[in-house]
Amino acid sequence: MKYNHIGIPTTERFDAEIGSAHLKITVSDHADNPFGIQWQRYWDDAPYLDRPRELPTSHSRLTTLTPH
Repeated sequence: MKYNHIGIPTTERFDAEIGSAHLKITVSDHADNPFGIQWQRYWDDAPYLDRPRELPTSHSRLTTLTPH
């Protein structure tokens, strides 16, 4: 596995917002940040539990998938 990015929830607007109507979330492009930070602003009517709206999440990239 290799680190890809960290998603940090916010309620504030940020530069270069990317909206996703079907997910009801607005994000930043983590590739444009030297530390791989993706700002995430959940819409008021987004169908998510409170935890994803409040806690950062770390995301990794898998290089291979092998069955056990």
